[in-house]
Amino acid sequence: MELIFLGSGTGIPSLQKSSPGLLIKIHDEPLLFDSGSGTLTRLIKAGVDYKRLNHAFYTHSHSDHTADLIPLIQALRTTPNYQRTQELHLYGPGSFKKFIKLLGQAFGSWLISPEFPLHIHELKSDQLDFPSWRITTAPMNHSKAAIGYRVEVKGEGAIVYSGDTDYCFEIIELAQCADILILECSFTDDHKVGGHLTPTEAAHIACEAGCYHLVLTHLYPPFEKIESEIKIQCSKIFDGKVSIAQDFLKITV
Repeated sequence: MELIFLGSGTGIPSLQKSSPGLLIKIHDEPLLFDSGSGTLTRLIKAGVDYKRLNHAFYTHSHSDHTADLIPLIQALRTTPNYQRTQELHLYGPGSFKKFIKLLGQAFGSWLISPEFPLHIHELKSDQLDFPSWRITTAPMNHSKAAIGYRVEVKGEGAIVYSGDTDYCFEIIELAQCADILILECSFTDDHKVGGHLTPTEAAHIACEAGCYHLVLTHLYPPFEKIESEIKIQCSKIFDGKVSIAQDFLKITV
């Protein structure tokens, strides 16, 4: 498995950290997780053809995580000299189908019926088995409907992505013994905001889950300027590897 951070920031404009977006490549199959503004452009820059996407997973419907969903469908529908026949599967939390329907009312019916097979799946505490990989989901403590994902390949390990969340039992369970645990870390310990994690909270989750490598993402500016301090705070609690995500950071499992 190869993990590529397409965006390691938030919805706040930044030249260093773009809106959230992750790509996990499994045996050359690209899986997209969240797609904030500009994700498709960064996908191309990372050397991945958006036309090869068959699965896109969303943690919740906030705009910094979904802004490029509409451009994705539009691009797959209107790219010159390309007629898509493959199915596109979109996955999200409860009310995700309603969210897509409302987008269709705003932008046009083509969004829901884009002239290629489109399937929308709502998940909560679910397990999806594919030929060579497995997806497990659990509800997160953020918005009314938010989920985290665990991606596993037999013999190759597990990657867990929380999306936005506050401290909760569900992310600890989902992340048990994960090779890579990707947690949001929006604010420092002295600027706690409900629905989001601080470095100390993220470190406790990683420690209790027994994961190997903790990667912190979704840092709000100006906290991105104190990354070394954040790593020190985490290392006081979690004795595994700690990294701060950067745009285009690649990690192989």
